[in-house]
Amino acid sequence: MQRTAAPEQPPARPTRSRPGSLDTLAKVLLALIACLVIYPIARSVIGIFTDGSAGNPAEGLDSSILPVLGNTALMVGGGSLLALLGGATLAWINERTDGSFRGLGGFMPVAPLLLPGITGVLGWVVLLDPRVGLANGVLRDLLGFIGIHLDEGPIDLYSMGGLIVITGLHLVPIVYLVVSAALKNLDPAIEEASRISGAKPLRTALRVTLPAIAPALARGWLLAVINGIGLFTVPVIIGTNARIEVVSVRIWRYLTNYPSQPDAALLLAAGMLVVILGLTLVQRYLIPSARQATINGRGVRAAPLRLGKLRIVARAVVVLYILVALVLPILGLLIVSFSPFWTANVPWSHLTTANFQDVLSDLSAFAALGNSLILAAVVASLAMLIAGFLMLNAHQRKGTGGHRKGGKKAKHQHGDSRRQRLVDTVTTLPATVPHSLIGVSFILAFGGAPFNLYGTVFILMLAYLTMEIPYAANAASAAVGVVGNELGEASRIFGASERRTLRKILLPLVFPGLAAGWVLVFIHVLGEVTVSSLLSGVSNPVVGSVLLDMWTQGNFPRMTAFAIIIWLIASIAVLVMLRVSNRRFARATR
Repeated sequence: MQRTAAPEQPPARPTRSRPGSLDTLAKVLLALIACLVIYPIARSVIGIFTDGSAGNPAEGLDSSILPVLGNTALMVGGGSLLALLGGATLAWINERTDGSFRGLGGFMPVAPLLLPGITGVLGWVVLLDPRVGLANGVLRDLLGFIGIHLDEGPIDLYSMGGLIVITGLHLVPIVYLVVSAALKNLDPAIEEASRISGAKPLRTALRVTLPAIAPALARGWLLAVINGIGLFTVPVIIGTNARIEVVSVRIWRYLTNYPSQPDAALLLAAGMLVVILGLTLVQRYLIPSARQATINGRGVRAAPLRLGKLRIVARAVVVLYILVALVLPILGLLIVSFSPFWTANVPWSHLTTANFQDVLSDLSAFAALGNSLILAAVVASLAMLIAGFLMLNAHQRKGTGGHRKGGKKAKHQHGDSRRQRLVDTVTTLPATVPHSLIGVSFILAFGGAPFNLYGTVFILMLAYLTMEIPYAANAASAAVGVVGNELGEASRIFGASERRTLRKILLPLVFPGLAAGWVLVFIHVLGEVTVSSLLSGVSNPVVGSVLLDMWTQGNFPRMTAFAIIIWLIASIAVLVMLRVSNRRFARATR
């Protein structure tokens, strides 16, 4: 008797949750982000032309604005080119050669991002001030041994050259991140073919690698230009002493000088917005993306290019960058913070902790530190919660469309791609708005009736959150991008709901990336100066505004002590979050 086999049971179909509360929450969050950007600017612009007492908003934009525009172009153009050279070189060394420091290689070029912006600038000021800079003092002593005696210099930080160099150092990590990502995706076969044909490492880099990553170089340079246009900390400290004024500083002066000119400030900031939007459109639509620039072989790791004797030179370049961008500025601040006064000849026998005691006993500085710590922690947490949820939600939606047939599958995937583009567009929207414009528009939109928020902690929190969403979204996107769809699909096959999948599987895996983003946002907010100097009031001081006040009032030793305290807090935050995230990741992957 012939036995018939039991019919094969079809595999269980994964359950797909219908759009519900999570999707609704995502839409609400996207709408809130868009409103935080669009509403203040729109209300401010409309207010200029509907308020009869405003007069001509262009009255303050006389012929003196032309040199300001020229200075801005020189600073941004020179600084972005310097950043392109430095960032691309560091990326090539770390991603394609044996000159990398292995595990530390990818971290070292972006380590300066962990230093609050104003702290690094102040560090260079105490080193290279023409009269009392510590490094200039050492150089003058060395030149004295060969018969060259100088009263100032020999390096003049307060010049267009100094402004360009410090701006370039500030922008190097931005270029590095873009170019290093492109080099990781580049097909190693084309470089291998060049080496097999006998080409030297430098020739391979110039003739093969460089043309292949040209789109990434262009995108990195444009991002550096966009960030340079809105830069405030470097030009307000270095440029002011050099009597070189740029657009961001002119906007600040329009609002802080008496009588203030908010309409002229808004008009100038809106001009910055138009330029940045134009550059953003060029970067997004006219330059091929890094994905288009890759040549097959995605995910294939190239054998590192052997530099031979040049390996020492390559590593020296990386070490020199870390010294210049991070170590030396902190060292300069440390020395002056323990000195009774700022001088080129360090009074080693009279070092004291009095400056730290003065800062911690100063009610304004202590209140500023407390306000900034609370704001930084709250904004970092909110920004990462919002960005992490949006990216994870988009990731889940993308992962639920793989089990459909024919047109339904294609239609669903098209909807998922539109959702991802919408999330990317909205979360990067604040990055196109200069921080000066955010400050001006928030004053005009929320400072008066009916909100009356000027000088309050709440208006600072809203402005910081608006500014930091793009950084949080970038970190969240990178964290979510390494998690495949298979884990979520497996969870749904076994009947887990979207919320349970999100909480038990996806969130623990992406937590280290979200923690890194939290640290970055925390440090940005802790040392933020542009918006802080415009929106903080006397009753609610923050670190950025107090440091700027100390600088303008000439309290240099106390200023450096305060900057060191900020740096120590930022460093502790980095160490704590790294430890917590490593524990969470180890627990999730057991």
